[in-house]
Amino acid sequence: MAKTLKIWNGRGHGKYNNACFYVAAYTNKEACELIGKAAGYFHPIGAFELQNYYSKGCWGDSMKDIPPTEPCVYVQERNEVPVRIV
Repeated sequence: MAKTLKIWNGRGHGKYNNACFYVAAYTNKEACELIGKAAGYFHPIGAFELQNYYSKGCWGDSMKDIPPTEPCVYVQERNEVPVRIV
């Protein structure tokens, strides 16, 4: 059975506190780890944070031309073009 990427978008963290993150991962745990890494933390974010502060199943309008093909995190600061950071 092929794995399916899940997608989220939500607020930034750490060094990208005033930005928006777009996340693609196979599991919630992997998404938490990727967000923690993108933020510059030495640990993943908590599952509560992912569940309550991220929109699951929503890749975001800014990402309409960037299909998620592998686990990743993009960041969008202000109204700039999203940039892959993980």
